[in-house]
Amino acid sequence: MTRFCTSQFVRGAVAGLVTLAAASTSSAETKEFNASNWLPDSTALVSHGYLEWAKLLEEASGGELKAKVFTGPVLLPPAAHLSGLRDGVAQVTYHAGTYTPADLPLDNILAHLSIGITDPFVAAFAMTDFNMTDPEMIAMWESHNVVYGGGYSTIPYHLFCTEAIATPADIEGKKIRTLGAMMSDWAESVGAVPVNVPSTEMYSGLEKGQLDCAANTLEQLKSSSLWDVAKHTSLVDLGIYYAGFLYGINQDFWQSLTPAERRTLLDTMATSIVRTQIRYDKAGEEAAAEAASHGVVMHQPDAALVKSITDFRAVARQSAIELGVETFGIADAETLVARFEATIAKWEKLLDGIDRTDQAALTAVLKRELYDQIDTENYGVN
Repeated sequence: MTRFCTSQFVRGAVAGLVTLAAASTSSAETKEFNASNWLPDSTALVSHGYLEWAKLLEEASGGELKAKVFTGPVLLPPAAHLSGLRDGVAQVTYHAGTYTPADLPLDNILAHLSIGITDPFVAAFAMTDFNMTDPEMIAMWESHNVVYGGGYSTIPYHLFCTEAIATPADIEGKKIRTLGAMMSDWAESVGAVPVNVPSTEMYSGLEKGQLDCAANTLEQLKSSSLWDVAKHTSLVDLGIYYAGFLYGINQDFWQSLTPAERRTLLDTMATSIVRTQIRYDKAGEEAAAEAASHGVVMHQPDAALVKSITDFRAVARQSAIELGVETFGIADAETLVARFEATIAKWEKLLDGIDRTDQAALTAVLKRELYDQIDTENYGVN
């Protein structure tokens, strides 16, 4: 069995987990590698995106490829899932792109548009397509020793609060856990105080009074037990989140695989993206149905609070371009946005009329229109 890691980057207690012995191998031997997703096991991005995917990969490869999955911050803390992937601590990771804006400027420009995108399946498929086929995006990932394997999208973000939030007056002065520049800008526009912390710190922040609200998906009420510490949900629609990747692959590891092994890896990732998105939708519905039994009250936002978000959606495009030019120094930010918008439009058309619970149909179109067209002889190989 061959196992992959770059041990010089591993320190302290983690060293015992990830210092792996290298050995010569034939293609028939098992290649075991580390895969890490810092979210809890109960979330769709882990349960289907990683745990079920690992089983699917081992089966599809006839046991030749085996992912050793680490969940939560066991192997790497949340923001280190990009650098840890680059350095070979893990060979496949999930990464939230807005956690490392300086490293991923193009990704963060695109993330700024998410407040105006409403279909998670379109977003997940378009992000996957754009990052795997756009030369500028590919070059950005290559600069971090990463091969892009697949994207994702959350379901819509809402607010989970310790007090009722339904009007602009309710939200003024509240400390809100936000994600990304656009959401933080919106919070400031309504007089709230944005707080940038990872989702792993939402529960403790709400429990200790360090946060008044946390922005996240309905799934998190259940998967992160937020309904224990936040008894009020504001159904204000803050858009979705798709920054970063569901599957980033260490480029050295990718290049150590045969083209056939790369194909198996990508095919299983395509299948798992669809399964994950379907499960994500269902998990949100289940959490919403159970919320009342945990004492959670759902609040519909008033017209003024809704308008505050609608106004931001109207300027999202220009705001993204300004972010690119003024903050990240990307002179062609408008061209980047236009290319991404074209990809969104492409997938809106391709997914038109397809039942979002039809796994077979969704997988077929994702593979036919994207994954089957990826040349594993050359993709990610320089």
